[in-house]
Amino acid sequence: MSGPRPDDAMAPQGALGEGVAVFEEYLAHLAPHNPQWLASPPPWCADLRLSNEEAAGGGERAFGEAAARGGDALAVPLKIAASDVLGRHLVASRSIAPGEVVIVEPPLLLALRAKSPPYCSTCFRRARDYTCPACGFFLCDEGCLTKRHREECCFLQRLGLAGPSKEAQQKEERELRERLAAMAPQDRAQAEALLQRAKLTATQQRHYEVLRHYIVVPAIQTLVAMSRSELTRRAVLALQGRPDEASQRFRVNQRRIVDVVVGTLQASTDAALVHRICSVWDTNGFEVPLGWGTRVHGLYPLASLLTHDCRANTQQWFTAGGTLVLRAVDHIAAGQVVTTSYTDPQWATMLRQDHLRVSKQFTCTCQRCADPTEMGTFMGSPKCSGCGGPMVSSAPLDPSAVWVCHAGCAHTASAKQVAGVGASVGAKLGGLDPTDGAAIGTAADHLKDLLHPTHHVLMQLHVSTLRTMADKDLRELSDEALETLAAIARLVVGVVRKLEAPLTRLSVRMFREDIRVRLEVLRRQKLRGQCIEEELKDLAPMLADCEIALGWDVRMPAFEPVLQEYRSLLNTSG
Repeated sequence: MSGPRPDDAMAPQGALGEGVAVFEEYLAHLAPHNPQWLASPPPWCADLRLSNEEAAGGGERAFGEAAARGGDALAVPLKIAASDVLGRHLVASRSIAPGEVVIVEPPLLLALRAKSPPYCSTCFRRARDYTCPACGFFLCDEGCLTKRHREECCFLQRLGLAGPSKEAQQKEERELRERLAAMAPQDRAQAEALLQRAKLTATQQRHYEVLRHYIVVPAIQTLVAMSRSELTRRAVLALQGRPDEASQRFRVNQRRIVDVVVGTLQASTDAALVHRICSVWDTNGFEVPLGWGTRVHGLYPLASLLTHDCRANTQQWFTAGGTLVLRAVDHIAAGQVVTTSYTDPQWATMLRQDHLRVSKQFTCTCQRCADPTEMGTFMGSPKCSGCGGPMVSSAPLDPSAVWVCHAGCAHTASAKQVAGVGASVGAKLGGLDPTDGAAIGTAADHLKDLLHPTHHVLMQLHVSTLRTMADKDLRELSDEALETLAAIARLVVGVVRKLEAPLTRLSVRMFREDIRVRLEVLRRQKLRGQCIEEELKDLAPMLADCEIALGWDVRMPAFEPVLQEYRSLLNTSG
């Protein structure tokens, strides 16, 4: 599990208890979205293959049916706890099975990200040229001029980015036409071209300023939402977020958000409150992929209580509209802390720790982080320049610790030198196309002299190789190319099994590619008259995991064709 939460570990017990009460009220607020919390849940809740959209869409109907029966008691599978080490966190109140839906949580707030391209401020689809006539922020069309947008617009229009009104534009165009009509023909064409360029430049500048001010939108939306709902106000203020006045982040927030929100937009007179809101978003904001290919930030108060672990027992998914669906990816025993990963499991410990220290202000002390070999995977290990063995940190939780040769030779390296190897590798991979299988293979070959075979950079290149093959016909590969791909798949799956629970996105995607490769190998063996029945049976556990998890989200690779190929081989292998 992670180290202490940055806010909660310093908070007095009374504040922790008060926060628990707020989150318990918020949990009760979410009950209608979670029919699996009913003491007698509808039978469909037990189907582990239920898609996230189905899990998120069945709550209202199920609770309506329960109400018609005279109501039904709740048996929530988790409870909110508090401790000096973990602060407020979630604990399983009963045994939770792998694949089970633990939480369905609609977003408290969804907001534009600071560096987003032009997205509609209402539905977050990719916007074109239409902008709100009052504030100048992008919208799909007039249909997205909703009440919610107008509430934000009241403040955002004070940025003065809307451009001239239709009436002003019409008046200006009339005056320009009159002036152009009075010009000589040879001068008129040049003047019209200059005016067109000036108009385009002014529009582009306004659009640039709109994008530059996306960074203030989460704070504005939060202030508006807090003014509408007392529960929302208390939930936001109960979330982690303690501004550090000595940090660079505080200074950036002051200049780019707080000064604008308090000064220019006059959305609040309380600078400390706006700083607090910024910190809440920095600490608790989820990156949310929506169904139409855009990404936004979201606040989910209950899911924000999940404790970090680099090998978590749950993973969050998102529906097309942004509802969070939390699923168990491993068995969770009653009384066990419910965890998720705040970082990328494909990164080595040094990178994960840096990310967590900067973005979440704590040092992870989980089993993987404390193990210099990273559970025997050596994902952070460059090769020893003395003997070629893997280099490991002498104290993985200390970013400045000396690195030593795990093979036993006397060679050592400083943390700075190891980081330099990483920088050198990054330079070599600059501009690499992740869909170019040949280039990826060449890059991996060039790095083998620098990095341990399961170093995280090589592993990510191997994962990219497998993903580029996900939709290709493996029958077209030569035996040699198939053998190479099979070796890559075995290596990746071997590492993933050590680091990830069985039902995570990464696990099942890599299982799928390994199964595809192995099925093609077995098909060729069968054509040569070899018996493949036992090898097919060995694939059954991976098949079961893939059949469950790859159906949760339509954005995952399809598994039905793989399953059909397996069944076809199984039926003809006797």
